Amino acid sequence: MGRGITYSQVIARLTESDIPHGVLALQNGVRVIISQRGGRILGPFLGEEGESIFWINPAFAAPDAFQAFLDSGDWNLGGERIWIAPEIQYHVRDRGDFWGSLSLPEQVDPGQYVLDQPRPEVWRLRQDMELKAFNLATGRKELHLERLIRSVPDPLREVSGYRELIDGVVYAGYEQIVTLSERQSDDIMSAAWALIQLNPGGELVIPASPCVEYADYFEPIDESLQTIHADHVRLKITGDRRYKVGYKAAHVFGRLAYFSHLDDGRGYLVIRNFWNNPSAPYPEEPPDRPGCRGFSIHVYNDGGDFGGFGEMECQGQTIGGPSGRSSATDSLVLWLYVGPDEKLREIATHLLGVEL
Repeated sequence: MGRGITYSQVIARLTESDIPHGVLALQNGVRVIISQRGGRILGPFLGEEGESIFWINPAFAAPDAFQAFLDSGDWNLGGERIWIAPEIQYHVRDRGDFWGSLSLPEQVDPGQYVLDQPRPEVWRLRQDMELKAFNLATGRKELHLERLIRSVPDPLREVSGYRELIDGVVYAGYEQIVTLSERQSDDIMSAAWALIQLNPGGELVIPASPCVEYADYFEPIDESLQTIHADHVRLKITGDRRYKVGYKAAHVFGRLAYFSHLDDGRGYLVIRNFWNNPSAPYPEEPPDRPGCRGFSIHVYNDGGDFGGFGEMECQGQTIGGPSGRSSATDSLVLWLYVGPDEKLREIATHLLGVEL
C-alpha cells in the first residue's frame, strides 16, 4: 500500500490535538480507532506499526502537518465516515454549476459529534444537525444521527470446512448500527450515506444482475476502469483518474468488496454488507440528470486532487417526504480478511458468489 500511516501515529496525533477518541478491539489483535472529530472509524490496523487498511490522510505522519490540516478546516481525515444524502440536495446550491456551488456542510463534517461508550464493547457517536436543502426540495431540515459500533463474528463460522477455509487467514469485523431521524415532517428526504476511503491499487467488485444499470456522475467511466460481467461489476481503484458511478438498487444485492494487497505481499479483502431495498426510494441524482434515481451503491475514484484514494459507498434507508418514515435504522457490516490470495478467492466465492 505504501501509505505508511500506522495505529501508533493516529493515536499520537489525536492525543496531541486533544481530539476525543476510542479504540475498539476486533478479532485477532486487529483494532479500529473511532475519532469524535468527523465521526471517523480509522484503520483497521493489524498492529501498532501496521499500516491502515483504509486510506488515511498522510498528515497523520507528523505533528506539524496534522496541526496544519486541522487549522485548514479540511474534512478529509480518511477512514470510514457517515454523511447525509442526497448530496445534490444538501451539498450543492446550484446543480447547473455543480463544482462552483459544491460545499460540504460543517454540520455534517466535522460536525458536532459526541463520542461515548454505553457498554464496554460498544462505542457510540451521535450528533444533531440542521441542514439547508437546495435541490429536490428546499428548506431547513433538523436531523439526529446516532451510530453504535461493535465487533461482529466471522459470517463464515458456521459453514462446513470452516477451519480449513480460514487457516492462515486473519479475520476481523465490525458493525455500525446507524439511526437517522427527523425532527419535523415535510417533503425533504434524507438518508445516511456510508463512505469507506480505499488505498489505491486494487479492484472493487459488486455482485450484480447481468441487467445492471449504472450512471456516471462526473467524467464518463470507460472499459479500462470498469468491466461488466454476467454476475458482477469490476472497477479499478487507481486514485489518479476521477470518476463516480452509481448502481441501481434493483440490480445489486447488498454486498460489495475491495481486493488489494499489503506491502508484505498478503492480500486483503474488505466486504461491505448492507440492507439493499429496491422498494425504498434512493433519491440521489447525477448533477446533469434530474429525476435519475434509485442508486444504492456508488463508487468514487479520486483524480489525485484530494489525496489519491477510492471510495466504496452505500446509502441507508431514506426518511422524510414520500418515504413514509421519520426514522430509519441500518446495519452496516464490515468484514476484513487478510491472507494468501488463493484463500481470499475462496472466501469471496462464499460471500460474494463471484470469482476474483
